Amino acid sequence: MGNVLRNWYERLLENVVKTREPASRTYRYMSRLIEKEFDHKAGGVCLAFFSLDGDKVSSDALLMLAYCLQTELGSKVLVVDARVKDSEGGISNRLGLGAARGYADVQREGLNGKHLPVTASSVPGVDILPAGQITEGSKSGVDIGRLREMLDVARSQYQHVLVQVSSVLADTRYMVTVAQADAVFVLTLENKTLMRSLDESRKLLRANGVMDPRVVVVGGSE
Repeated sequence: MGNVLRNWYERLLENVVKTREPASRTYRYMSRLIEKEFDHKAGGVCLAFFSLDGDKVSSDALLMLAYCLQTELGSKVLVVDARVKDSEGGISNRLGLGAARGYADVQREGLNGKHLPVTASSVPGVDILPAGQITEGSKSGVDIGRLREMLDVARSQYQHVLVQVSSVLADTRYMVTVAQADAVFVLTLENKTLMRSLDESRKLLRANGVMDPRVVVVGGSE
């Protein structure tokens, strides 16, 4: 597993961006904006992210943001793969953690005290909570009590908790999850994301109590 996680940031840079400094600068700036808006001195901040154009988009963004939050702010960061369907492109798939315990196991079994089944990444200060053993075809809902307990423990141990879900338009269980976060970010692709889908997702979020979803353009098609 160590070989799989080693140098994931370097591989991400090679696959996602052509030049390092501009991409790094963008996410470092975003890190500073997060620091300015969300005070984590009294406890960690939980930020939920999803893309309307597939999990690969949010995986790229979250891994880069996690790296920059740690290196720019010195934060201890936890990245949570809270997808409830085993679709390709998620963080667990990217890092080869499909067989590791994680979020789905916590949902079924609860926490063992304050222990989160995390895996250390190759970047010191950045840990991963994989998706866990997802049961294909499961229609079970999100256990809100266990979700809140998990996030409370995560906030007590990390300055920034970044939660990946798939589009809230794809499965209503993701709406339940993001509603527990301190803020929700909708990741869009310039010249690709449909405005109709963006409007529908914002309406759904607001109807469920997320009154100020943030929209972030993370890339575009050539």
